[in-house]
Parts: sequence; C-alpha cells; structure tokens
Amino acid sequence: MKTFLIIMALLGLFIIISVFLFFYRMGKPVNPTISDSYFHHAWKNKIIYSPMGNWFELGYTLTDADASTFTVLNRDFGKDNKAVYWKGIAQLVDHTTFMIDKYGIAKDATHVYYSRSFGGELTVVVGADPKTYQPYSLPKETSGHIWHRDQQSVFLFSKKIEADGKTFVRINETLAYDSLSLYAIVTNYQSGAGTVEDNTQVIRVNQKPTGIPVAINQNYARMGNMVLLSNWKTDFVMLPFTSIDSVLVINERNLVINQQFISDGKLIPKVDVSSVQIIDRDFLKDKNAVYYDTELIAEADPTTFEVISEFYSKDKQHVFYKTILLPNANPKSFTIDYGTNLATDGKLSFKEGIVIGQ
Repeated sequence: MKTFLIIMALLGLFIIISVFLFFYRMGKPVNPTISDSYFHHAWKNKIIYSPMGNWFELGYTLTDADASTFTVLNRDFGKDNKAVYWKGIAQLVDHTTFMIDKYGIAKDATHVYYSRSFGGELTVVVGADPKTYQPYSLPKETSGHIWHRDQQSVFLFSKKIEADGKTFVRINETLAYDSLSLYAIVTNYQSGAGTVEDNTQVIRVNQKPTGIPVAINQNYARMGNMVLLSNWKTDFVMLPFTSIDSVLVINERNLVINQQFISDGKLIPKVDVSSVQIIDRDFLKDKNAVYYDTELIAEADPTTFEVISEFYSKDKQHVFYKTILLPNANPKSFTIDYGTNLATDGKLSFKEGIVIGQ
C-alpha cells in the first residue's frame, strides 16, 4: 500500500510538472514594441515564435536561433548572427544584406522576397529589382490585390505581369493599360479552389483606344467615347458611344450614360432612368418593369414587387425564381428556409425554382 501511494504521489508530481512546463514555456517578448510574436523561452536559452502570443490556439515554433544575438525586424521576421527567420523558420536569404524596407518588403542585395499567408518559406519575386521595388496601390484600394512595381516591371501578387512595365498604368481596380494595350484584372470567383491570389490574372483584352483614360469608379472607366468595365460578373466589355455628354454613377455595377441605363456593362435601353431603383444585389425596377440580373421579369408588377431572397421574389399576385414565373405559387404564404434552401407556400415546395413536392 505504501509503495502504491509513493507511485501515485510521483505520478501526481510528474503531472503537475508537465502541466507547468506545458503552460509556462513562453517567457518575455524579445521586443514587444516591434513584435508580439517572438518570445524568450521561459526555462531554455531558446527563442519561440508564436503568432500574437496565442500559442494555445495558433501554436508555436521553437526556433534554432541564437538567443544571445537574436533581434526582431518586424512582427514575423527576426535574425541572429547567422540566419534570418520568418515565422520562426530559417530562410535561404543573404543574411548579411537582408533587410525589411520602409514599405515592409523583405529583400537582400540581389532578391525581393514575398511571403504568402501560409507556408514556411519565402518566395523569390522573379525579375524584381530590390533597389526600386515598391508598392503600387491606388487610393482607397478595396480589391485586396497586392501590387508592386520597379523601374522595369509591374507585379501582381509577386508575379511579373506580361505588359510594358514602364508605361503600365492602373486605371482603377480592374482595368489598366500600357502604351499599346488594354488589360482587365480578372478574378475567377467560381473556381472553388485556391485563394484570390491563385485565381486572379491580368488579361490583355484589346488595343488601347484613343483618349485619356479616366476612372469612373472601381470597375468602370472611360476612354474617349468608350465605356469600359471589368467586374466580378463580366470579365470585360467595351461600350462605344457617339459622344459621352453625361455620366451618373448609381453604384459600382450601375451607371447612366447620356440618360441610358447600364448594368454590369450591359445597356438596357428600356429602363426609365428617372424612376429606376436598385432593390437588391441583382434586382432593379423602374415605374414600368422589374429586372433580374439585367433581364426583364415579364409578369412582375413594379408597384407591389419585393425581393424574398437572392433568387426569389414576388408581387401581389405572383412568385418568381430569377426571371421565371412559378405557376400556382401563393405569394402571401411563400417563404424560404435558408438552411435547406427549400422554398414553400405551404402547399407547393421548390428547390432552385423547381417544384419538388406538394
């Protein structure tokens, strides 16, 4: 019995020590004014990297850095007398000349480096000049795209684009030009795999029209008597006008040019611009008609029309799926369950506008 108690006591002591070591491995920050992610080990002569110090949820890395010479460069970068570390992992860079410049760009004497939000290694920005490489952003940038340029080239997400870098100009967030061509910055939001970075590309779409390019908003531009668009709905469109006498911006997708309504780059001549209303993301109406995704909902009454969900709508007599009339559906009792995406009026049930039961 005595032996058993001794064993249990030792086991309990072992558990207490293990818990202590587990919870108290992180010591003081190396330099809290520069980084909240690099720490001294509490009881080893080591450096720990833990994102924002949240080791319990985000984990930690016990680095190979020399604690006596280690300094932090910014939140994620540090160096000792032999190596440079990014997120706690030693990197293959020129240790002697490596620096983080005033823009937060990692570089050494011969290369510029790019760090994606995941992975443990820096990527060399192929073709970049470390002496002149700098950010290339527009005022009030909203796209999330990361642009840079040097004296010769332009880079999107660290990849050099196929254009004349010396004359390349971004008109807005989705359109650009150089001395010869027009370009659309296109993101495939329907990919289903990868990130925005993986699914965004710069596409040559046309010769550069005559005229000085002017941004209308983040997706539309004007060059001479041409209206240009590239957005998440339309990769590229160019609408010619005899002249452009007036421009009215309704929102990022809808314009009025010379009293003519344009939605997602499509001219809808029958829309009455004096009474047009944007009801929801894809629905709009005027005093005469209702439209879904620029297409007419033929039977809809604009006076009593209302949106039910992203695809369903109704008026006092009808229910619609996109532009399709749902025969016999009762607008008074029609509802949709967003969890299952099933719609019903209590008698008829619908899945993506198709009757599935009653």
